[in-house]
Amino acid sequence: MNSLDTNVLVYAVSSLEGDKEKAARKLLARASDAGWPIPAQVYGEFFAVMTRRQYMTRKEARSAIHAFSAVMPALPSSVTAHAAALKLATEKQVQYWDALIIAICAEHGVTQLYTEDTPSAPKLLGVKCVSPFGVK
Repeated sequence: MNSLDTNVLVYAVSSLEGDKEKAARKLLARASDAGWPIPAQVYGEFFAVMTRRQYMTRKEARSAIHAFSAVMPALPSSVTAHAAALKLATEKQVQYWDALIIAICAEHGVTQLYTEDTPSAPKLLGVKCVSPFGVK
């Protein structure tokens, strides 16, 4: 099972990066069609990025998240995922919020995460991190 990180959603709905936008839109279409689950943390980060940088109003960002989650269900976090994220962040030098997304994926059986943040990392908690911008 696959999932997406925040950067894919941000690039997919913005016109900031040209080639990254095209690749992200293609990947988002695949994810939407297949109903890939998305960690709820990703939706929260999307809201924060889009509103902090003023790419969207709060209402627009909330509407986008509702549209995404209607076809890509949110995966909740748990105390166990937070503990795994703390361990991963400490032992593998992964940023905590990225580690939490990976831990949530692992907890829910996601084996591949498309992310710009840890593309060269080996499998972390059984989750392979893949660069979204090398996807055909």
